Amino acid sequence: MVNGIMPADLERVRTSRDPADIDALFRQVIAEVVPAGTVQPRWIAGRSELTGVFEGYGAVRDFADWCDATGADPSFEFTAPPEVVLFCRHLLAGHVVHVECVADQRDAEAWFRLNPSGL
Repeated sequence: MVNGIMPADLERVRTSRDPADIDALFRQVIAEVVPAGTVQPRWIAGRSELTGVFEGYGAVRDFADWCDATGADPSFEFTAPPEVVLFCRHLLAGHVVHVECVADQRDAEAWFRLNPSGL
């Protein structure tokens, strides 16, 4: 058993590659290392890293809460106006995770000070 997950469950998720199963598995593992009540992003297993995506209503607030709860240092990139990509890459439970949120710049500025030199 790894982090409360049975080897058979790990193998099933590995072979099925179902995005919903991958998300559920990582939610279970990461729930053990983030403070209770922390909203988790949707988890996507990439080739070299785990990526969490916050999207929809309240995504910027959830991203800000995630950074605060996990101690991640947020960064950003301006994209096509009025959008901005908020992201952080950090070590969590022994895994390098990348968490991101695409948001309207005005929404992001309610939680972060955006400027060319950083957050």
